[in-house]
Amino acid sequence: MDIEDLKKKYFLSPTNEKEIFQWMEKALQMSIAFLANRGGWGLHSDISLPELESMFSDGDFPEKPAELQAVLQETFDTVIRHSVHVSNPNFIGHMTGASPYFGLIVDLLTSALNQNLVKIETALSGSFVEGQTTAWLHSLVYKKPSAFYSQILHNPNIALGNVTSGGTIGNLTALTVARNLKFPRVAQEGLAKALNAAGYEDICILAGKRVHYSIQKVAGVLGIGTNQVFEIPVEKYSNKVSLSELKNTILKLKNSKTCILAIVGIAGSTETGSIDDLNSLADIAEENGIWFHVDAAWGGALLLSPTHQKLLNGIQRADSVVIDGHKAFYVPLAHGAVLFRDESALDAIRHCARYIIRSGSVDLGRTSLEGSRRFNSFKMWFFLKVLGREGYATLVDSSVKLTERFAELINLHPCFEQTSAQESNILTYRFLPTGWKQRLDTLRQKIEYARNTQDTLKGSEELEKMLLVFSFVTTILNELNIELQKKQRQAGKSFVSRTTLESVDSGFDTVVLRAVPFNPLTTPTILTEILFEQEVLGEDILKKLLPRFNSANLDGFDVFFGSP
Repeated sequence: MDIEDLKKKYFLSPTNEKEIFQWMEKALQMSIAFLANRGGWGLHSDISLPELESMFSDGDFPEKPAELQAVLQETFDTVIRHSVHVSNPNFIGHMTGASPYFGLIVDLLTSALNQNLVKIETALSGSFVEGQTTAWLHSLVYKKPSAFYSQILHNPNIALGNVTSGGTIGNLTALTVARNLKFPRVAQEGLAKALNAAGYEDICILAGKRVHYSIQKVAGVLGIGTNQVFEIPVEKYSNKVSLSELKNTILKLKNSKTCILAIVGIAGSTETGSIDDLNSLADIAEENGIWFHVDAAWGGALLLSPTHQKLLNGIQRADSVVIDGHKAFYVPLAHGAVLFRDESALDAIRHCARYIIRSGSVDLGRTSLEGSRRFNSFKMWFFLKVLGREGYATLVDSSVKLTERFAELINLHPCFEQTSAQESNILTYRFLPTGWKQRLDTLRQKIEYARNTQDTLKGSEELEKMLLVFSFVTTILNELNIELQKKQRQAGKSFVSRTTLESVDSGFDTVVLRAVPFNPLTTPTILTEILFEQEVLGEDILKKLLPRFNSANLDGFDVFFGSP
C-alpha cells in the first residue's frame, strides 16, 4: 500500500465522505447496542481471564494493513463484547457509570477537532473554552462576584486553575504548588536542600484515614515519601477526620522540626462518601500557617444542589480544590480540574520554552504540569451548557435521595447492617445471616458494659472471652462478605464493590460492601432486587462456613449464639 492508497482510503476527502458516514453509522450502532445491552449480556463478561488474555496474547507488531471492516468486527468480538457495562442501572459499585447520550456527540467532536490545549497555536478557541469552564468551576467553589471573573477571564497573567486528566494529576498540581510556595528554590535545588535551608529536618502531609490513595502517590513523586502521609484516625461511623487527633499530631510535629506541607480535607471520600468538617479544618490550617487542600473529586458536584451544598461549607476557604467531571458530573472519561483560591498561586509552577508556551503568551501549558492535553474541557463546557445548574441540581438531589432510600432498605432488612453514615451518594453495609444482626448488637452492648466494669479479675476475663468471640464472628463475616461480593459479580446480574473499614467496630477490620447508586436509571426496585440476590447468596455461602464454628470449640460461644 503506497501513500496515495492510504490517503484515499483513510484521510478525509470529498471522494470518501459517503463511506466515512457509513463507518461512523456502523460504530454508532455498535455503541448504542452496547449501551442498550441488546445482546442481553451480564454486567461482566462470563469469559475467564485466561481466555480473555489469550485473545490479546499476540506480541508481534502488526505489519500488514487490515481491512477496516475486519478490525471493527474484531473490536466487537474481543473488546466491546468483553467490556464492563458501567452504564447499566444494576452496576452500582463504582464512581464510573452512566453518562447522557450527548456525551457520544461531544466526544466525537472532541476527537474530530483534535485540539492540543498546551498552546493556543494548536487550540485557538479551545484555549478560551477551557478558561471559561475553569472560571465557572472556580465560581462554584469560591463564589467570587461576576465582576471578578469578567475582569480576569482573559488575562494571560492570571490562572484560576487547570483542567487535568483526573483527580490524581489535580492533587499533584495542588501539592506541587504548595511545596514550591513553601520552598521557592525547591524546584531548582531539591527538597533536601530546601528543608535544610528552612531549618526543618523532615516534611509530611496530614489527612484522614479516608484519604484517596493518590495523595500517597503524589507524596512519592514530590520526594516527600509515601510514608510521610500521616493518616489521622477518623470518627467511628461518620468517618470524618478526628479534629482532636489532628491538633495533637500538629503539636507533636511542630516540636520535632517537621514541616507540615498541607492538610488534606476530604469532600466525598471514595470509600464511604464521608465529608470532613471543612470549616474546622480551615481554622486549624489558618491558625498553624498550613496549606489547606480539599479533594472534592467526588463530592464537588454537591455544590450544584441548593439542598446539599451546605455539606461542603468551608470549601471556599481552601487554598486549592480538586473536582472531577468524570465522576458525579456525568462527563465521559476523562476530565478533572484543580482550582486555586489565590489567582497567582499557579505562578509557582509557571514555565516556558523557546519553541512553545513562550513567555508572555496566552498558552495554557505555562501553568500546567501536563504537556500535550486533549480538549477535555470541551466536554465539561458542553455538559454545563446542556444541563445547566438546574439540571445538575436535579441529578445530584436524585442520587442522594436514592442513596437515602437504599439506607432505609438496608436498615429495615434483618440481614443487612449499615456500616457508615450516609452523607452523600455512597453507602457501605454488609450482609449478616438471619438472626445475627440482633445477636451482634447484643454482643457489642455486653462488650461495652464489660469494658466499663473490668476493674475486677472476673470482669477482665469476661471481656477477653467476648472479644475473642467477636473477633471470630468478624472473621467469618468478613470471609462471607468477600465471597458474596465475588459471587454476585460472577453472576453478572448486578454489581457492588467492597472495601475494609477500621471504623465500624474499634479494634477490628471489617469487610463491607460499597454501593454508589448515582445512575439516574437505577430505581428503588433495582436496589431491592440487589439486596435479595445478596441475601440468597449470603445464606448459601454461610452453609459452607458454618462447620468452622462447630470445629472451633470456642469457649463462650454461647455469648453469641445464646438468646439475645
